[in-house]
Amino acid sequence: MILLIVGTQKFQFNRLLMTIDKLIDEKKITERVVAQVGNSDYKPVNYEFQDFFDSNKFDLLMDEATLIITHGGVGSIVSALKKNKKVIVVPRLKKYNEHIDDHQLEIVEEFKKRKHILLNTNLNDLYSDLCNIEYFKPNLYKKDSNRMLYEIDKFISEIN
Repeated sequence: MILLIVGTQKFQFNRLLMTIDKLIDEKKITERVVAQVGNSDYKPVNYEFQDFFDSNKFDLLMDEATLIITHGGVGSIVSALKKNKKVIVVPRLKKYNEHIDDHQLEIVEEFKKRKHILLNTNLNDLYSDLCNIEYFKPNLYKKDSNRMLYEIDKFISEIN
């Protein structure tokens, strides 16, 4: 099962939800997909979804998932990595009105640099990422999250 997480921001993330629907419609994704769609306007046609999951349901879905596709929120990424899940991250981008800035892209670059995730910045390449995830061998996430979060915060501060 693929778990799709778009977060709890007040912004939509329709382009990711629509891309997954299209890939299922084209039979490029044949696994079961379950999504947390948040405040998105788009409602998926080809897969299960709910606006939000309570923490117990979310934890069960994450345990069941063989792959996590998530927005660039640190909480979602770290939760998946702590469970040793393979993760494809699609950061929300300001130019699509998915967030107020591009901080998610800045954050996930650090996770990519550490080889914890596959980063997707072009949804036209998502199918390729899905094909390649089988061969992706992520570095083990060390649970020293305070240090990593500190380094991410430091990295973002240096950019701004």
